[in-house]
Amino acid sequence: MRLFKMVQKILSLVLCYFLSFSAVLAGDLSDTKQEIKQTDAEDTRTAEGELLKLEQAATRQEDMPVESADEDEASSRPWLPAAKEFDWVQLTSGEWLKGEIKSMYNDSLEFESDKLDLLNIDWEDVKYLKSYRASSIYVEGQEPVTGRLQISGDRVTITNGDGIQEFERLKLISLSPSGDKEKDLWAVKFTLGLNVQGGNTNQLDYSSKFNAKRRTAKSRFTFDYIGNISKTGNESKVLTETVNNNRILSSMNIYATRYFFYTPVFVELYRDPFQNIAQRMSIGVGLGYTLLDTSRFEWHVNGGPAFLSTRYISVQQGERQKIDAPALVLGTDVETEISSSLDFIFKYNLQASKPESGGYAHHIIATFESEITGSLDFDISIIWDRISQPTKDDLGVAPDPDDYRLTVGITYTY
Repeated sequence: MRLFKMVQKILSLVLCYFLSFSAVLAGDLSDTKQEIKQTDAEDTRTAEGELLKLEQAATRQEDMPVESADEDEASSRPWLPAAKEFDWVQLTSGEWLKGEIKSMYNDSLEFESDKLDLLNIDWEDVKYLKSYRASSIYVEGQEPVTGRLQISGDRVTITNGDGIQEFERLKLISLSPSGDKEKDLWAVKFTLGLNVQGGNTNQLDYSSKFNAKRRTAKSRFTFDYIGNISKTGNESKVLTETVNNNRILSSMNIYATRYFFYTPVFVELYRDPFQNIAQRMSIGVGLGYTLLDTSRFEWHVNGGPAFLSTRYISVQQGERQKIDAPALVLGTDVETEISSSLDFIFKYNLQASKPESGGYAHHIIATFESEITGSLDFDISIIWDRISQPTKDDLGVAPDPDDYRLTVGITYTY
């Protein structure tokens, strides 16, 4: 009996614990279900809120004003380079060129690229230009202006310490890098031809040409030298000089308009003992005009009065050894690009004076330059010098009026 009561009491306690645990578990389950319901409701509200935001954004996009549309278009504009280490040029075709601006004169832009070398680009083919170095520009009716250069459309913008200045592109005459160093303003070309022959015939032929240009926005200085020396061996194999002539031409041109320039001074020095000329010097002033200037063809004419002084090596008895006289000087030069690797250069210079000074004299040089590498060209030149009335020497011998030469050499361009 006691055992039965004890078992009954234990079962009662177990039942009480089970009922208590069930109540607690039921409460927890109820709370969990409530939380799940609350979370689902919050998620639903969040999704509905996000959907509402998307719908509102779509509505705003449809109702977007014109100004906002312009901003969106601006974000998709074509790429423009930052000119930090190179100058940049964009052509009207959309192509971009990276390199260095050399100059712009008479609607022709000189631009040097590492891969494409020196290019002459027709100015009307340039759509956009930006320089990383300070550049100097010359605008009609204005003094030269220096600063960071940008050309876009029909506007020219110069930025410097004084602010920003804008000009019309149509009034731009010329431009060039202002250059932190003097060498940045120069372009140099040197040609050397050499022929050495030995054995049965000993002969030495030497020819050289040197051309240098210093360019600023308003002016251009040029210096040209051409020299020829030839020596031929006699029976004793002693070399005797048979040719020795040297010519220097130099001028300073200042641009007044896009095509018109004036020359405050030009100088020519010439020496040829075989023409009985110890020294001939002319100095004068002149005017010039650009007849045509494109990316492939350039043609200039110039002329003006000069003072001519000629000193002969020897003259006949009773004649003066030095003659001073006025002269008229005319000239023209043509440069054309026949192909991407072949150029033709033609220069003609005329001096007209009285007979004692030689009368009519001209210097003509026609040159073909074929590219070998970026800085080296193969050069063939035909030269014709003429003095219509050469002066007889003390023996009464008159030099031939015409001298012709064909020279072949290698040209280096800087």
